[in-house]
Formats: sequence, C-alpha cells, structure tokens
Amino acid sequence: MTKEQAKQAIKGKLIAVIRNEDPDTAKAICHTLVDAGIDTLEITFSVNGAEKVISDLKSELPSALIGAGTVLSKEQAKLAHENGADFIVAPCIVDEVGEYCRENDILCSLGAATPTEVFRAYKLGCDVVKLFPGDCISPKMIKGIKAPMPFIELMPTGGVDDTNIKEWFGSGAYAVGFGGYLTKGIDKTNLDELRRRCQKLIEANR
Repeated sequence: MTKEQAKQAIKGKLIAVIRNEDPDTAKAICHTLVDAGIDTLEITFSVNGAEKVISDLKSELPSALIGAGTVLSKEQAKLAHENGADFIVAPCIVDEVGEYCRENDILCSLGAATPTEVFRAYKLGCDVVKLFPGDCISPKMIKGIKAPMPFIELMPTGGVDDTNIKEWFGSGAYAVGFGGYLTKGIDKTNLDELRRRCQKLIEANR
C-alpha cells in the first residue's frame, strides 16, 4: 500500500491504539475491535514483539488497516515496514522516522503539540500530523492551525471520546485516535466491555 492509498484509507477513521504488552491479548483486542466496527489499528512498540503482531494481523484481518505506533527509531520503522505496516506513527517528531517513511513511500504521522512542531513535522514529510497529547489540546486548535496552513492534515490522539468526537471532526480532524478510552482495563476476560465502548463511540460519531 502506497502512502497516498493509506492516507485516503484512514480519512475519517477512528483509530484504535493498542498498548497491551501481551501479544496474544493485543491480538484478541484487535479482533474484537474489528468485529465491533473499528477497523483501523495502531500496534505500538509497547506490545512485546509488535512487528510479529503486525504481521499476524495482516494475515488474520485482511480487511483492516494495520499500522505501527510509538515508533521512535529508524530501526523500528524498518521492522514495521518489513512486517507489512500500512502506516507508521510516532508520539513526537523523530527525524529519522520521517526520513525513512519518505524514502520508502510509507504513510507517516509524527506527533506535535504546537503550530511550530506541526509545521516542522510537515516539512519532514509527515502526511498526517498527530496532535498529541490530545487531552491537552482543544479542538479549536485544528481550526487555528488550518487557517494559515490549510494544506496540513491533523489527527488528534488522546482526549477524544464519545462526548467530543463530533467536535473534533467538525473542527477539521482528518482522523482521530483512541488509546485508553477504548482499551483501558481490557483483557481477554472482558471483551464484551470493549464491544460496548466501540458501539458507544460509533454511535456518538453518527
């Protein structure tokens, strides 16, 4: 998948960020998310053997978009790419990750929290800038940034929930990411609760 194909594919998506350290639990969570209607998944390098989890999910969930998150080095970006990641996300600006993605035609999302960081990420080749941490930023920031820089796409992550998801999209978010809101406290024993959270979020976005 080229970066342009991936960019079009994530537009308007709800992206689930997976941080559970246990790979089997992480995969069970991912299967449940896709079954519940959230089919864009970011497997962070907080997951043990994240690259193998990405590879497995690419086979097990062929209709889903599977990306890599918390990518903090060129080596991790290469591992993610070699194992089929559709996109790569960093929580901050990591020059070598941006450069690797640009050289290999991979959708890149670098984290930023100020207009200066947003523009710097964009200049590094970042395709959709991750506004992070989202719970420290108002949805109004998207409108504020896009007024002088309408060519930059923004994806808030963290702090987005069922009470404000429509406001984020209404302010111009390209996509939105969810971590603890969806998966905090979730393991193999309470996947029904994860389904409930997914449905609540999807309903709120209609």
